[in-house]
Amino acid sequence: MQSSPEAPSHGALDRWVGRVAWACGALAAMAVVAILVIVCVETVLRQFQASLLVTDEIAGYLNAGAIFLGLAWTLREGGFIRVELLYDRAVGRLKQALRWLIVLTAAIFSAIALWVCIRQVIYAFDSDTRAVSIIDTPEWIPQSVMVLGLAVLLLQLLAWIVDRVRHIP
Repeated sequence: MQSSPEAPSHGALDRWVGRVAWACGALAAMAVVAILVIVCVETVLRQFQASLLVTDEIAGYLNAGAIFLGLAWTLREGGFIRVELLYDRAVGRLKQALRWLIVLTAAIFSAIALWVCIRQVIYAFDSDTRAVSIIDTPEWIPQSVMVLGLAVLLLQLLAWIVDRVRHIP
């Protein structure tokens, strides 16, 4: 990737976080494929009056995993939907200020969500909370994927902040 005068060159932190975000994005894609496979298998089995009995539970965990693991990569690739009513009309310093406000707000929100999820995982682990299902899943396992996804999202936001601060004139 060549750097133009407008785009700052990315530092080591941003490149490392980019690789982690890509890996999580790849895992998210695999989760979507796994949902497709498990639902197709369940559909075929039902033609023979059989069932895996856990398709909805596993597909739910995979869906949540795909969402949370894909957050940082989606941000990096500009795939988030944002309300651009004000942002698109802003120019110059106002647009820069809005961009900083958006990123700092997202970082604060992500940090709070990460903290809450970490506390929930610790609680679920300590109290051995399990899903009420056939496979009796310990809830801290799928919840940990949320923590990983939020942590990588927060790292992506912090890498953006660090990169921009490094290039303030």
